[in-house]
Amino acid sequence: MSAFAQSLAIYTGLMALAIIVGGFLPLIRPWNRKHLPLVLSLAAGIMLGSAFTHLIPEAYEAVGKSVGIYVLAGFLFLYVIEKFITVHICETLDCEVHHLGINAFIGIAIHTLIQGIALGGGLLVPGLGPIIFLAIVAHKAPEMFSLTTVLLASGTSRRRIILLSSIILFLIPIGALLAYGVLQPDHTATIAKAVAFSAGTFIHISLSDLLPEAHRHSSSKVLSTLMLLLGVILMSVLENTH
Repeated sequence: MSAFAQSLAIYTGLMALAIIVGGFLPLIRPWNRKHLPLVLSLAAGIMLGSAFTHLIPEAYEAVGKSVGIYVLAGFLFLYVIEKFITVHICETLDCEVHHLGINAFIGIAIHTLIQGIALGGGLLVPGLGPIIFLAIVAHKAPEMFSLTTVLLASGTSRRRIILLSSIILFLIPIGALLAYGVLQPDHTATIAKAVAFSAGTFIHISLSDLLPEAHRHSSSKVLSTLMLLLGVILMSVLENTH
């Protein structure tokens, strides 16, 4: 088994745990949602920190000043997807849900496939795979929690929710394998562009999806901000030990 396949198998297994915790447990017992904004703030900090302290600097080494174009492309790509094609799950924390079930699933599915592609690109760069994985998994548990909540409220059966959650999980390795098929290890510049694109998607998820909802629903703006800073600091510390 190649190093890529071995790492992907490990990360997929760990991602499954995040999906089970975030998506399956609400099927067993009701959750108290008052702490979810803090989790979202932490996830936003981790994604911002990974983008600015890991992904963008790594991509800059290979593509130079043009790195900003690819970061912007990733940001605008998700903007167009969310505003004109799907409804993002983080918009459903406190709104009507009767029309959001399938749209929420489609939004999460597209995000997950993109995250899988980002993970695949990161696994081709020594030391970058764990950073991208941490950013993704920090977002996945609260994301799946919200998805399950919306699907339950929209009348989706538990069996179907489990099926949809399983599909979400498999999109991670599918995206990674798609990236591996296109981004060969010797294509340094192409990999760097994909890493920069991924940074743009992380910035969009953090600034457009997670932080607005976290602050809007948080009972403590100070605590929410501290969780954001904690996520950023965590990724900065990882960069210094990288």
